[in-house]
Amino acid sequence: MGPNQAPFFPIRIFKISLYYSVFFYLFFLLFNTSFTIMGVDVGDFLKQYLGAFFGVYLTTTAKVFAVSLFIHTSLFTLVHLGFSFWNRSVVKWYFLVGSVLLIECFALFQSMIMFPQIYGEFFFFRYPSFAPFLYFLTDTISPMVPNFVLGILVFLLLILLARHVYLHKNKESFFAILHVLVLGFVHAHGLYLIGLLYFVFVISQGKHYENVHIKTYGLLLIFLLFLYVLPSFWMGISSLLYSEVKGKPPIFILSADSLRYDKIGAKINGQSITPNIDLFTKDSFVFHDHHTTIPRTFPSWADTLTGKYSMEHKIRDMFPSPEEKQRIGSTSFPTLQQILKKIGYDHFAIGSFAADIFPRANFGFDEVYAPNFNARIMTVQRTTETQILILPFLVGSWFSGEKYLEELDGLSTWGDGTRLLKRFDSLVNERGKSPYSITYFSSVIHFPYTPAYPHYKRFTNPQYYGKYKYLKFVDPTDASLPNQEEISQIRSLFDSAVYAFDQEFGEMVGYLKTKGIYDEAIIILTADHGEALYEDIHGQGHGEHLRGESVTHVPLMIKFPKSSKFESVPSIEKNFDGITSSIDLVPTLLDYFEIPSQLEYPGKSLLTILGQKDWREDRFVYSETGIWFSDVGNHFFQKQRIPYPNILSLHQVVPEEDYQIMITDPIYRETIAFSKHRSIQNSNYKLIYIPTREGVRFELYDRMRDPLNKNNLYPNHPMASKMRETLYKTVVKWENASLAGEYLIPSSLSDINEN
Repeated sequence: MGPNQAPFFPIRIFKISLYYSVFFYLFFLLFNTSFTIMGVDVGDFLKQYLGAFFGVYLTTTAKVFAVSLFIHTSLFTLVHLGFSFWNRSVVKWYFLVGSVLLIECFALFQSMIMFPQIYGEFFFFRYPSFAPFLYFLTDTISPMVPNFVLGILVFLLLILLARHVYLHKNKESFFAILHVLVLGFVHAHGLYLIGLLYFVFVISQGKHYENVHIKTYGLLLIFLLFLYVLPSFWMGISSLLYSEVKGKPPIFILSADSLRYDKIGAKINGQSITPNIDLFTKDSFVFHDHHTTIPRTFPSWADTLTGKYSMEHKIRDMFPSPEEKQRIGSTSFPTLQQILKKIGYDHFAIGSFAADIFPRANFGFDEVYAPNFNARIMTVQRTTETQILILPFLVGSWFSGEKYLEELDGLSTWGDGTRLLKRFDSLVNERGKSPYSITYFSSVIHFPYTPAYPHYKRFTNPQYYGKYKYLKFVDPTDASLPNQEEISQIRSLFDSAVYAFDQEFGEMVGYLKTKGIYDEAIIILTADHGEALYEDIHGQGHGEHLRGESVTHVPLMIKFPKSSKFESVPSIEKNFDGITSSIDLVPTLLDYFEIPSQLEYPGKSLLTILGQKDWREDRFVYSETGIWFSDVGNHFFQKQRIPYPNILSLHQVVPEEDYQIMITDPIYRETIAFSKHRSIQNSNYKLIYIPTREGVRFELYDRMRDPLNKNNLYPNHPMASKMRETLYKTVVKWENASLAGEYLIPSSLSDINEN
C-alpha cells in the first residue's frame, strides 16, 4: 500500500475490480451472446447495419460495461471494507474475488427464482444441459433463502461498521459511513456515472480524507441523509400544488396487453383467476361484447385514444413511417389526452415493454414512464442480457437497482409489475384528486407470458419439465403444433399471467381506496387485444387472422364517480350485452364531459345505452388484421393471404428517427394495407373479407352457435349480402377506399390532404 493510499480503499482494490469486470464482461460476451430473438435468427439482419450502426454498438457496449464496472467495484470496496473492519491485515486477492463472486451468485440464484423467464434463452437455447439446475432452484428453494443469506451479509457489514465507529470514532470511520451511504444512494437511483466519478475521486484523494474536519463529515452525513429523504419530501411539497376540481375527476385507464374477455371470472379448480377484477365488476358498467378494432398494440391504442379507425389515421402496424406517426395528435386526429388537456387535465402513461408505443407518437401524455423501442435500445438489451452476473442488480430482484438502465424496462421477459405499481402510487400520491389521467398498460400477459414469482407457479403443472416451463418462446416462422401437454402448459402460463395482472389491478384499486380517490374517480378496465391459444386451428398469438372470439373480444368495464347520475342505475342493470368497439371510448368521454367536437367519429357514446341490455338498432363493428411478421409456415392464414416479404426484409432502422424501426417503403405499406383481412360483426354474426391472389374470399360465421368459426355460412345465409354491403360501406367511408371488382383498394397516404 502506497503512503498516500486510503487504508480502506487502496488502488489495489480498484485494479482487482477492473480486471474482474473486464474478464467476466468479455467472457459472457463471447460465450453468452445470441442473435436469436423469439426464435428468429437476426444475425444476417444485424450485419446489414453493422457499418452505420457500429458507433452505436460501441456506445452501447461502453454503457453496459460502465454499469458492470460500477457494480463490481462497489461490491469489492464493500467486501474489502468488511474484511478491514474484521481483520486489519491485507486480504489476498483470491479471497476478495471469491467473496464477490459468491455474493453475485447468491444474487443470481435469487433472481433466477424470481424471474426464471429472464434467463430462459440461456437455459433453453444456449446451454440447455444446465436447465435441471434452474428446475432445482425454482422447485425447491424459496427466494427468501438467498435473500436471507445476502441480508445477513449486509447486516454483518453494518454491524462491523457500527462497531468500528463505536470503538474508534475517527475520521476513518466517518469516511467509511459516507462511502456506504454514497454507494447506496447511487445504486438506488442508478447513477452509475456519478458512482464511477466518485471512485475516481476516492482514488485521487487517497488519505486526504484525514485533512477533513470532523464537523465537515457530520455536515456531509446530514446532507446525504437529506438526499435519501428528498424524493419523499419533494413529493409531499409538490402534492400541495394540486387540488380537486369539481366535475373533473381523476381518470384511470387500467389495461393489460392480450387480456381476453373470457378470462374474466374464469375458474380453475374452483378459484377465479381474476378475483380483484370480479369485485370491480360490482361497481362498474360491464360491456360483455366489446371488441378491439385491430389486434396489434400500436394501431389498437391509436384507434382507442383517437376514436378513429387505423385505416383512416394510417397507423396500421407496429412499424409506422414518420409521415404516418405524425398524423397521431394532428388536428384531424387529436387524442383523448389532447382534448382533455384543454379542460385542465394532465396525462401520464405507465407501462412495461409493450407500452413502448407511447413514446413513439404524439399521444398527448405529459410524462411517459415506459420504455422506447428502437435498434439502439434493443442492442443495449441484448448486450446486457449476456451479463448474467449483474442482471440481478439491474432488474432489482434484490436490493433495488432497477434504475441503472431504463432500456431494460423493455425486456419482454421481465414480467414484474412491482416497479410499475411504484410509479402508479407515486403519481397518485402526488396528484391526489386533481384533474389528471393515468393510462396503465401491463405487459405480463403478452407473450412470452412471464409472470414473476410466485405467480408462474400458480396454475402450471409442477411436474412439467420442458421449454415452456417458465415462458412461451415465440417463433413466427414455426407452424408446428405443440403436443397436448405443452399446450396445457402454455395455457396455464397464460392463466397465471392473467392472475398476476389481476394482482396488479387489485393493488392499484386498493391504493385508490386507501387515498380516498376510488369513489369519485373514473376507472376504465380494458385491453388492446386478446390472444389465440391453440383453439381449433387458430394457433397462438394475435393479429394474423380474425377467426374465433379470442383475439378481438376483450373486456371493457367503466366505473363512474359515485356523485354522477349514472351511479343511480341499479347494479343488476349495469351489464350491457350489445356489441361495442374500442373506438367508443373517445365519444363516451367527450359526452361525459360535454365537450363538443367538429370531428365525425365512427364510434358511439356508451352513455346513451347505460342501464339498457342492448342497442335498439342492429349495430356492426369493424376489425382488421395486423402485419404478418413471417412469410413462411403452414398456417391456414398463410395459405390464404397475399404474400409480401417477412418483417426483417420489410423494415429499416432510421437513424434520423433515433434508430426507430420503421417500414418506410410506400409500396410495401400499400401492399400491407391492401392485403389485410377485414371483418364486420354484430351480436350474432361475423363476416370476414380475405383478399387472395385468386380473388376475394368471404367467410360468414354464427358467433353464438359457432364461436370458433368452423362452419362458413357464406354465401347462402340471409345475412351474407347485408354484412358484405355494410363492410364495403364502412371501408369506403372511413378509408376513402375504392373498389376494383370485389377488392378493396386502400387510399394512399399521399392522396390525403392533412388539415
